[in-house]
Amino acid sequence: MNYIPFYCILGFAVIVTALFLIWRDPAKPAMNSLLKGISSFAFMVLALVCTFMNEALTFPVLFILIGLTASIFGDLYLAGKDFKDKHEEGALFAGFGSFCVTQIMYLLGLIFLYGFTWWSFLIGGLLTLMLLLSEKMLKLNFDKFRIIVAIYSILLMTVLGQGIMSLALNGYTLAGLLFMLGVIFFALSDLILSFIYFKKDTKDIVYTFNLLTYYIGQILIASAILFI
Repeated sequence: MNYIPFYCILGFAVIVTALFLIWRDPAKPAMNSLLKGISSFAFMVLALVCTFMNEALTFPVLFILIGLTASIFGDLYLAGKDFKDKHEEGALFAGFGSFCVTQIMYLLGLIFLYGFTWWSFLIGGLLTLMLLLSEKMLKLNFDKFRIIVAIYSILLMTVLGQGIMSLALNGYTLAGLLFMLGVIFFALSDLILSFIYFKKDTKDIVYTFNLLTYYIGQILIASAILFI
């Protein structure tokens, strides 16, 4: 297989994301949303190129593509959070809803690839319980978002658990490794996001780390399609 198209689009996605992180300006939310949209478009293009090169639109690949698409809508909804307007709460709920769809699709993709294990739900439930119990210790305030945060956390951590257990039970595959690493970065991104949305006086560097880990995660997940 000729990997040149993959490396070209991968390089494009990395460069676009890096420029977004460098040029991002808290005083220009509209420009931030535009750059964020372009960065999200880049990892979607990477996923489509990997699908074309793989020449196999299987159910796992289809689920991943749907998940990536849903995450772009989540990006757009959560970008509204930067505007600090009256639609902020609705945008946050819509963003969580979109990313819930993303995690469901990722979970289905992993199940179709490696089979289902109840350990993933156990890991997801325990990690979510730890997050909710540590809310006060971390000085977070989920308030009216507590239920949607719990639902999303269970889905995200279950996907993480499914990725880990898939490798542990089925052995090493490059696709599985890339997917698992992608989900780890995704989970780290959302943990950082909790401090942005549910803790007061968050420094701007925290936003940068949130975006960095998020895009690394999505690029890894998109790249995994090539090796499925």
